[in-house]
Amino acid sequence: MITPASSAPKQPSAPTPQSLPGTRHFGDAHPSAGAESWYLTGHLRDEDGGAHTWAVGLLRQRDPQDPASEPGYRLYVLHRGPGGMSYGTWITPTALRALHDTISSDEGLDPRVRRALAEALAQGPLLPDRLLREPVTESADGLDLRVGDVASLRREDDGRFRLVFRQAAHFELLLTPVKPAAAEAESEGDGAGDTAGFASLFLPRLDVRGTLRIGEGASKGVTGQAWFQHGRQAGHGPDPQATGPAGHTWTWTGLHLDNGWEISATAHAPEPADTTSAVLARATAVDPDGVVSHHDMSWEPLRHWTSLATLNTYPTALRLSVPALDLHLDVTAAHSPHEVRTFIVGRAFWESPATARGTMNGLPTTATAVLRTLPNNTIDDIEGYMRRGHGIARDEAAAVYPDTAADIAGVDRLAGTHAGTRLDATAHTRLHQALAAPVLHLLNKPGRSWRAYVAGSVLCLLDTDPEPYRPLTAATEILHTSALVIDDIQDGSTTRRGLPSVHEVFGTAAAITAGTLGYYTFDPLLQRVPQADASTMLRVYQLYLRAMRAAHAGQALDLAGHHSTFDEAVETGDPTALLEQIRTTHRLKTGMLVRSTAEVAAILGGADEAQLAAICDYFENVGLAYQISDDAADLYGMATPAAYRQGVVVRTPALDLINGTVTYPVAQAIGLLDAHDRRRLHRAVHVRSEADVADAAELLMSCGALTACLAEARDLVDRTWETLDPLLPHTPHKAMARALGWYAAQRGPENDHVPA
Repeated sequence: MITPASSAPKQPSAPTPQSLPGTRHFGDAHPSAGAESWYLTGHLRDEDGGAHTWAVGLLRQRDPQDPASEPGYRLYVLHRGPGGMSYGTWITPTALRALHDTISSDEGLDPRVRRALAEALAQGPLLPDRLLREPVTESADGLDLRVGDVASLRREDDGRFRLVFRQAAHFELLLTPVKPAAAEAESEGDGAGDTAGFASLFLPRLDVRGTLRIGEGASKGVTGQAWFQHGRQAGHGPDPQATGPAGHTWTWTGLHLDNGWEISATAHAPEPADTTSAVLARATAVDPDGVVSHHDMSWEPLRHWTSLATLNTYPTALRLSVPALDLHLDVTAAHSPHEVRTFIVGRAFWESPATARGTMNGLPTTATAVLRTLPNNTIDDIEGYMRRGHGIARDEAAAVYPDTAADIAGVDRLAGTHAGTRLDATAHTRLHQALAAPVLHLLNKPGRSWRAYVAGSVLCLLDTDPEPYRPLTAATEILHTSALVIDDIQDGSTTRRGLPSVHEVFGTAAAITAGTLGYYTFDPLLQRVPQADASTMLRVYQLYLRAMRAAHAGQALDLAGHHSTFDEAVETGDPTALLEQIRTTHRLKTGMLVRSTAEVAAILGGADEAQLAAICDYFENVGLAYQISDDAADLYGMATPAAYRQGVVVRTPALDLINGTVTYPVAQAIGLLDAHDRRRLHRAVHVRSEADVADAAELLMSCGALTACLAEARDLVDRTWETLDPLLPHTPHKAMARALGWYAAQRGPENDHVPA
């Protein structure tokens, strides 16, 4: 039951809610609005002294093609208490159809991601979102919203608001406005609206009384303060509270200062999310008497956190200044991650309690606050998206590859020394230069990083929180980087990732030593993740060592080459044996390492035996498909065909032919060319003159060999996906794993298209 209003302390001098300007009809629905939102958040203390923060967001969206039709609704409920954070997200069938249609037609999405998400949404909401089948009702006479049995919000006759919501916790709250409603400064001007038809009003401070029940426990009385925003717009964006420039990260903080002021501060920053500049930064201030003013402000992120689950980056500490108010505050979010993963407002957003400290008019002030960030959730390029994970991998790699020799513990972990090892005074400096610096030369330059992405992805596929396992990304990235150091020596490559190869800078002998040592860093990194039982951990170590042996076997076959089998295939016109040889090399060298990354993550993530087998098969074939399509992309200089035709390439086109390597497209061409053209191809591979290489490249691009390569690569991932698909929860991570398979198989002449 809600605590009766009469039990609240009497404050005769305070205005009644009905007398506060702008509150009589605050929150009333606007039938003509294309999109509308109700957002409430607050800080509470229970009768035992426990601290709680909560938030409720209800979004309503109308069909722009049929405004008179039933609107769609999306709801999230969030609670953070002494036991941690929990949240629930719901979507109505109408809103789900609208979301599916939006995703399906979004040309800004990577086509592989767009197709995977559209197919997934056609089957139902993506967990943790749930379908809300109960009706959402609104009153035509004032604010009275009922969202099934999950939440309700009503304005009482006396001007107070009654809010009930359920998640892991059940809240029944009565909110009493303390100050008048204010227009929010979301745009230049007075903040009441803009040319796009957007408007936002908020109640800056409400006193809260009520009850809270956790699970089946007893109800407790709670008191505190709250914030209530009501936004609407004529358009049809998913969240009127987050209206701003397209492709930007939107961050808002609401502050209750201890001196009686309230501040609503909003910043729109361009991607990347860790930028220190803001395109638009405005603050709405409400003084102790309720007088509203709008101001420019400066906005400086001080600290960021990147989610391994979504690869979104959020500011978790920031400095804001409002010169006109002589206000300077540092706002710091609660320590633990507060990412809400949901498709009802994009893929994810951040919402956390925060504290603020600083000065106003030269006097110290503190504040309770909420920090909310909605990033640009559009994945316009899956390769660029996965590359975001390099920052996580690099941060975790610092445990064994520190930036400087001053990190003695890090150098010790890399070198295998410890407190009992007797070293001279300069040993750590020399060890860092000899062992860490060569690998850091390449590790600090991001590659595609999709292998590191697999580690976190597999944990998410199994609905396991990936955050404690962040070191696995470093283990994968270091292994790949170390292999590149050795490969470049063996292949005679002088550049890598736009830099001189490691052996060109540090010398061949030093590069061999440093590169080889990188293979052994798996051990100290694995010790930094949650430890399973001894038999499971032994199994993980054995899998890693097995994969390393397989990778060396693949490299050995690659160095030996396939020329004798190639010669026979040219004579007979039968590529079967040659294709099988190259396939074996690719599977051992690339497929097995990707498989081991997925297998380790799956075992630590608690996969059952059926899931484990299917995950291993799928990701092994993703690695094999990637290597096949990589062979095809080599002809285009690792660029798209369109870019290649315009002279834009990443590296020298047909480098494999220049090096005389028998690749997958060469093998496929054997079965497509006549005897005369097979001999032309044979000559190019053996002679390697500029004219012969150009001739052979044209043959491969025109005879259908690349199409055959990519068809096989797609078939590899499609067949194994059919087995894995029904074994996984219906989540966005599952859709992204599907898109990853298509990416791996489509890096050649058809990589601008998604297979039908």
